[in-house]
Amino acid sequence: MGLDITAYRKLKVVEEPKFDEYGDLVEWDTQWKPGGSMEWSEEHFPGQGEGVDPQKVYTWEEAFGFRAGSYSGYNWWRAKLELFAEGEDFRELINFADNEGVIGPVVSKKLAKDFEKNKEKAQEFSKTLDDGEWWFGQYKRWQEAFEMAADNGAVDFH
Repeated sequence: MGLDITAYRKLKVVEEPKFDEYGDLVEWDTQWKPGGSMEWSEEHFPGQGEGVDPQKVYTWEEAFGFRAGSYSGYNWWRAKLELFAEGEDFRELINFADNEGVIGPVVSKKLAKDFEKNKEKAQEFSKTLDDGEWWFGQYKRWQEAFEMAADNGAVDFH
């Protein structure tokens, strides 16, 4: 078990989505409903999903997915990000769930800027870590996810 991430670019509302007898999307491979996961994250981290409605169904222009790591691996990575950031940037990611939720386009735009602004410094920081190559590889994947989501999209933690 661990944390998987899917980032979406250019979300569009599906006007009449179809659901099966269990309430699941029939076209699950081309449609996404944030639902309960986002409702939970908005309750605990208000405003992080701004720009996305948990009750709507969306399709997208482009998607990107990656494994953020096992829960302990992701939390190690995030702890190193916090150490690296020294309280300056990445607050919305550092202080977010490690298991589920949605970060919308507004917060994604801010985080994309944080990742871009700190990329060279992060590469140097990674050289001080035992698992630095993996850490920086994850840094680049998160940057790609937030850049994509900044374009009217979202980052889904699942």
